[in-house]
Amino acid sequence: MMEAIWSVVVVCGLLLVSQLSPGPDVFFVFRTALAQGFRRGSAVGAGISLGFFIQSVVACTAGVWVMNQSWSGYMLWAAAAWLLYLAWKIFPFRRSGQEVDLSGTGTNLQSCAALFWQGFLCNILNPKCMLFILTLSAGPLREHGRAAWYAPTLMVALTFAGLAGWCLWSALLQWEPLRKGYVRHTNAIDVIFSLLLAMFALLLVLPEGIF
Repeated sequence: MMEAIWSVVVVCGLLLVSQLSPGPDVFFVFRTALAQGFRRGSAVGAGISLGFFIQSVVACTAGVWVMNQSWSGYMLWAAAAWLLYLAWKIFPFRRSGQEVDLSGTGTNLQSCAALFWQGFLCNILNPKCMLFILTLSAGPLREHGRAAWYAPTLMVALTFAGLAGWCLWSALLQWEPLRKGYVRHTNAIDVIFSLLLAMFALLLVLPEGIF
């Protein structure tokens, strides 16, 4: 029993560490938290967590079957299209070097609800997230999955660990030196985030080994 509980803790710890690795979810949360504050960064994280929960349910029940279906490739193209759309939204086409409002009260800020659903789509359309969940959970599920409580507990624990991580990073990004740095270099930073999202969109659909 204790060994099974400890395995859940370890897997959740690995998930928290993985949130610092480059990826579209990470860049979307970080950029939103920098540009629009803690609440909106956390809203994106909450949407990602909802998508992560749904993907973890599928991964822990029928994940291998889903990933082996011919139509799963279309999910990669849908995810790539959505990431390119987000990259287009972030890229400062029409923005001059005006000062960015980081007070959280500006009229150009997106609503938390809109950002929540954007985060959800960013995650749920990416089937590679399911592969990541399968990688994290396959071993523990093989060892402890016979216990009826284990798989549901693992799925819920992973979801809340992910949400806690996104809220933590959103809070840390409110550190004043980071915020001031973002204000000074807004356009350059947004170009970088936009190009990174576009790069991940291409990596989703390009054949493996091309780079």
